[in-house]
Amino acid sequence: MTELKNCPFCGNWVSFSFNIDLEPDGIRCAECKTELRFQRIRVMKKDQPFGEVMEQMAEVWNRRAE
Repeated sequence: MTELKNCPFCGNWVSFSFNIDLEPDGIRCAECKTELRFQRIRVMKKDQPFGEVMEQMAEVWNRRAE
């Protein structure tokens, strides 16, 4: 699994957040509570493993302007 970069605002660690159905739906900073929410559950394929979805979420989160 791709490692998540630290929060771009406070520099602390982040983790995946999950909805009530225990589906990954965002990435959240533990310190400043910044959160990037993904609407991918509505568009993901029914048979797509959560691991693939989490990889895609990590790629978006880790994208940073140089």
